[in-house]
Amino acid sequence: MQKLFRWFFDKPYLAIAWTALLLILCLMPKDQVPTGLGWDKLHHFGAFGILAALWYWSTLKVWPVILGGVLYGVGIEIAQGNMGVGRAFDWYDAVANSLGIIIAIPIARWVRRWVIGT
Repeated sequence: MQKLFRWFFDKPYLAIAWTALLLILCLMPKDQVPTGLGWDKLHHFGAFGILAALWYWSTLKVWPVILGGVLYGVGIEIAQGNMGVGRAFDWYDAVANSLGIIIAIPIARWVRRWVIGT
């Protein structure tokens, strides 16, 4: 299990792919965004929490992941407000993104310690 976890998560490939997927999903025109999937803020919280966990596991750096993730989330919100495709900047989304990142880091650290033992 430890070798599989290390092989799968110690490389940045999943983090890079998830980062790109988030960018695509967050910058989709509003008319292409699926509706009826639940509470939007929970989606932001979870998606950016996964982003933080993947980057933490591949780098083992807490503060760069938090700072980079928060800036990425706020940057996406700014881009949404300036693209003119029916999306708008939303402070509550930015807060949900940031909270997801901040809360995911200690969980990701615990999971790594539990699985690998380091």
